[in-house]
Order: sequence, then structure tokens, then C-alpha cells
Amino acid sequence: MTKVRRLGVPTPVLYDVDPVLHTLTFEHVDGLPVKDILLRFGLDGVNEERLNDIATQIGNAIGKLHDGGLVHGDLTMSNMMIKNSNNQLVLIDFGLSFTSTIPEDKAVDLYVLERALISMHSSRGDVVRRLNRYSSCFH
Repeated sequence: MTKVRRLGVPTPVLYDVDPVLHTLTFEHVDGLPVKDILLRFGLDGVNEERLNDIATQIGNAIGKLHDGGLVHGDLTMSNMMIKNSNNQLVLIDFGLSFTSTIPEDKAVDLYVLERALISMHSSRGDVVRRLNRYSSCFH
């Protein structure tokens, strides 16, 4: 998490590690998973401009991760949140993350993201089409 934050990718702050209870205490992120926001497209002020902003933030965050030699390992829409206070993307759940400079590892990360977007397509018809224009951010 420290390396991710040093790369400029927003993550929750890790406050405590308890080796006895085997727990981690993180900052609470007051916001919604990207999945919930995408499902609300056309409702509650979720318009094309907001989707464009979210897609850009996702592309920038993943680019920073991969340029820094990190692979998230589980890039789903549920592991990305948008803060209510400033609409900033926050990546969460780095439990499957690892360090790698191998292009194939980064490609698998992007494949998981693509699958997550396609699953959104089945539940919300135009999400993938709207986010697809940002595919250049993910490569």
C-alpha cells in the first residue's frame, strides 16, 4: 500500500496492523464502489461527463500502478471507489497484488478489468461502450 501511494495512486490509509488478532485497520472511504455508480447511469446526477471523469481516473491509476511495476490482481468495479467529498477514485483490496515488470502480468490485470466492464455491460447496456473510448489509457 505504501508503494502504491508513493506512485500517486489514491488508496485508503493503513492505520494499524494487529498481528495477534490478524487484522488491518484502514481509513474509511466515504463513497460508493464504481460498480454502483455505473449502475446508476442516467440517475442521481450520473451523466456522461461523470462517466468520462471516472474512466479517465481509472486509466490514470492503472497506468501509474503498471508503470511503477505493480499489478493489482483484482481490478473489478467493486475494488474501485469514488469519494463523495471530491469524486476522487480510490483503489482498494490489494490482497492479490504483486510486483512485476512482465508485460503478460499487466495484461492479465487489464483482462480482469475488461471482464469486469463486460459484466457491467450485461447489467447496464451502454457502460462498456461509453468507457471503451478510454481503452488507450489501459494499454
